[in-house]
This record gives sequence, structure tokens and C-alpha cells, in this order.
Amino acid sequence: YLHPYDENYLLGFGKDAVEIPVKDGQGKIVGSMAYYQGMKVALFDVRDVHNPVQLFSESIGDRGTDSELLRNHKALLFHREKNLLAFPVTLMEVTDRRQEGEGAFARYGEFAFQGAYVYHLDLVNGFQLKGRITHLEEEDYLKAGSGWYDSEFNVERILYIGDTIYTLSQGKIAAHGLDHLEEKGVLMIPGA
Repeated sequence: YLHPYDENYLLGFGKDAVEIPVKDGQGKIVGSMAYYQGMKVALFDVRDVHNPVQLFSESIGDRGTDSELLRNHKALLFHREKNLLAFPVTLMEVTDRRQEGEGAFARYGEFAFQGAYVYHLDLVNGFQLKGRITHLEEEDYLKAGSGWYDSEFNVERILYIGDTIYTLSQGKIAAHGLDHLEEKGVLMIPGA
């Protein structure tokens, strides 16, 4: 997904990738292929539209990491004047890094987090993670094991009013302070 930062800069949301060579039976390189990895967020300078320049990027998680934002632009909260960027993420992480040799790029991560990633974003410092907000409880993480599923507590949307950021799932609305992300209150949605 591409979203304007302003008339000169563009935000990009997608998957990070690793390109690997493809060899024939004799070991000769005959092409290449790519394996997607975690999520990637980037800020591009597009003043010269024929030569865009990536200024900053942020990689989130490992293979299997996903976001509703990659399918639905309404999952993005962006406010340039407030330097605010937030979106939902289902984070997958490779926990055993000892096996990093050939083929490690193809390993899927294990479930580690679901909720909102909240960033401070500006043209000088790029992406700075302010924090993460989840609606899941510790028991949800224990039940999940290495995989995750759609839950009524998966954060789907993020919005702000004044100095409060709200995260919304089908089962809960949570309010946090915009500056330090301290919890202000939670509203459970009955029957969700």
C-alpha cells in the first residue's frame, strides 16, 4: 500500500523480501526468485518521480508477519502534523536463530504479538517506535502457541481524538495517552 506523506514524500507498506539465485542442474545461475519476509515500512522522496529515493525503512518481524493494512487502507492511522503513524500488526518471529544457514530465509516465525504498532515519524529521524498496544491477555498468548488465529481481540483499527489514541477490536475498545501510550481505559463490547 502506498500513502502520501505530503506532495514530495510517499509512505510504502508491504513485505520485505530476500532475493536468491536459481541454479540449473550444473550449478549455473539461470535466474532468481524471492522469499517474502516480515513487513516493511518505508518513506520515499519522490520529488524526482523517475528516481525515487528510499530515505528510511523499518522491518517488522519475520516471515509470516502480516497486517490488515496490506489489504485495507482504512487500517492506517497517519497524521503528519502530529508525526503519528499507527497500524495493526500480527507479529511472527523466528525464535531459534542458531539454524541460520542455507534456507533460513524460508523459515516461518512463531506468533509473538497482535495489536497496534505506534510510531513517531518525521523527515529528520524517520520511524521511531513509540510502543505497541494489544488487546490480548497473557492467557491468549499461552493458548496461541506458535500460531495465531482470528480473535475477537485482534486490533483492527486505530484512531485518535485529542490526546488519546483508541484501538478497536471486535471485543474491546482501549484508550491510551498519545504521548506515552499509558492506558486510560478499556470498554468491553458485550456479545462480541
